[in-house]
This record gives sequence, C-alpha cells and structure tokens, in this order.
Amino acid sequence: MKKLIERLLLFFAGLPLLIAIVFFFPHFNYLLLHLAILACAFFAIIEMRDLLSRKLPVAPLWFALVAGLLLPVAAFMHAVFGFPYRLIPFSLVAACVTILSYEFFAGFTGKFDHAVGRLSSSFSILLYPGYLIMYLGYMTIWTDAGAYLSLFFMMVFGCDSLAWFFGMILGKNNRGLVPASPNKSLAGFFGGYFGAIAGAVAAYYMFNPVFAHRLPSLVIIAFVTATAAIIGDIFESVLKRSSSIKDSGSGVPGRGGVLDSIDSVLLAAPVFYVLTSFLFGL
Repeated sequence: MKKLIERLLLFFAGLPLLIAIVFFFPHFNYLLLHLAILACAFFAIIEMRDLLSRKLPVAPLWFALVAGLLLPVAAFMHAVFGFPYRLIPFSLVAACVTILSYEFFAGFTGKFDHAVGRLSSSFSILLYPGYLIMYLGYMTIWTDAGAYLSLFFMMVFGCDSLAWFFGMILGKNNRGLVPASPNKSLAGFFGGYFGAIAGAVAAYYMFNPVFAHRLPSLVIIAFVTATAAIIGDIFESVLKRSSSIKDSGSGVPGRGGVLDSIDSVLLAAPVFYVLTSFLFGL
C-alpha cells in the first residue's frame, strides 16, 4: 500500500509539476528545466558509476562527473545562452579525448590490467546518461517548445505509470516475459502503450492550436516513444540485475534512485526528438 501511494503521488504531483515548470517558467529559455536536467544528470552519473563499479573497474568519481556532464552542459550552453551548436560535437570529442587521455597517463604507471574495464565504464557513463539526457535540452529550442515538452512528459509518464498500474492489477498471471525484470507483464506492456497514446490524445486537445489535425502523427509518436521508454526501463533492469542490486539509489520515494526514475526518459527522449522533428518538420 505504501508503494502504491508513493507511485500515485509521484504521478499526480510529478507530472503537473513538470508541466508547470515548462509553462510557467519558460524564462531565459527554460532555465529552470535545464537546471533540473543537469541535476538529474549529476545524480544519475553518480548512481551509474556506483552500479558499474560492482562489476567493472571505474575511474574516480570526479573524473566520471567531468566526462559525463560535458555533453549535458554543452546542450545547456547552446539552448540557454545561445552558444553555437558546434559546441556540442566539440564537447563530444573533448569527452572522448579526456577518457582516452586518462588511460594514456595511467599507462605510465605500468598497470594495464584494468584499462579495458575503466574505458568501458567511462564510455558507458558518457553515453548513458550523459549523451541521451541532453536531448531533453534540445527540445527547448523548438517553436512551441512548451507544448512539445508537455506532450513528451505526458507520453512517458502515462506509459510508465499505467504500465505499472495495469501490471499490478491485471498482470498476476502473465508475468515473467522478461527474465531481467520478472515483474513485467503482458498486461503492463499493453497498459504502457495505452498510457502513452492517452497522453498523446490529451495533449492533442490541451494544445490543439499546435497539434491541430495531427492526431494520427501523435499516435505514431506515442507508440514509438512508448516502445523506447519500455526498452529503456528494461535495459536499466538488465544493468541492475547484472550488478545484483534492486535500485540504483534511494532518493526518490516509490522509485528508488534518480536513474530508476529517468530510465524510461533517457532512451525515449532522443527517439521522440528524432521522430517528432521528422514528422513535424521542426
């Protein structure tokens, strides 16, 4: 019962809070949202490093934060302060060079046993969550960014919350489809798609001047975004099961850690960004 209450509070408080941040605080190119993205990236990198450290050698925490935050910070500088877009690919190159340089200098110690493990963990942190989360910042540059961001959050929150709710209510006899996440059920998957499409329909009517006559496109985006969100959720479950932990952290009631809370968002954000840009010509 406690977990049910926590999940319901997260849905009924978290989603409106995100939409409120988007709509009532668009000042300075959605500065408040960008700061929230950077905070999530910061804590998710810490949790990801801790998770990987259970199976792989890892670089020091300060190094993981520097390498992992370069891309989100570059996206922040581009979207909020208008720095040229080329700052982002430059930052990607800088992050790669930084990671490789660490091993270059470590090589002078003559200890090479853990180099492959450190490289694997460092590049994993650079990609997940560092690279993937920056697509949330990209969306703030779009015209009518508030409507598109609200659409995205409604889809992902709808998918995540109704997948959990349908799985809890109707999934008792159809669980175990995914060994990495045995509580996932067929009913939960259907609930996730239903939640994402319901979010798209709700956004269509809430922001009709922006999405008028585009409902079929929104349904397509919802279906593909929900698929990415579900894969992102399962992927993190694979990481946790491999590392023999239940949650990535304990800071978010009803969810575990920050990484547990944004696992669906991380893969869904770039998929939503690319597909919406294509279908809406953004």
